[in-house]
Amino acid sequence: MMKISELAKSSGINLETIRYYERLGLITPAKRDVNGYRSFNQVQLDELHFIKACRTIGFSLDEIRELLALQANPDNPCQMADALAKAHLNQIDRQIEQCQQIKALLERMVNCHAPDIDHCQIIEGIKKFGNEL
Repeated sequence: MMKISELAKSSGINLETIRYYERLGLITPAKRDVNGYRSFNQVQLDELHFIKACRTIGFSLDEIRELLALQANPDNPCQMADALAKAHLNQIDRQIEQCQQIKALLERMVNCHAPDIDHCQIIEGIKKFGNEL
């Protein structure tokens, strides 16, 4: 059994975030000891490691909730997790495409040799990009 400070240290997740995850129901509620302190165990530590990995991958808290629910029932078909992963992959592909467009825009803009702001490709490029969003 460990206190929340030990859980935070072991998981690499700060105390407030752990409390937040507990309020959201993403981790198993802690047990209270005789002094009223919350006691955590390996189950919550494993849940936090899973959540941390999901957050690093970029899953939202709602997606993590779905993955945890799937994990809780081993009879769930893998296709359900696969669908979540595919949707997330599509989102990442869109983000990569947008980042590539931004990179290309910035590469064009940094080669601007205009004499003044009125003719600056950087400012015009940003305005044009803003209109396309």
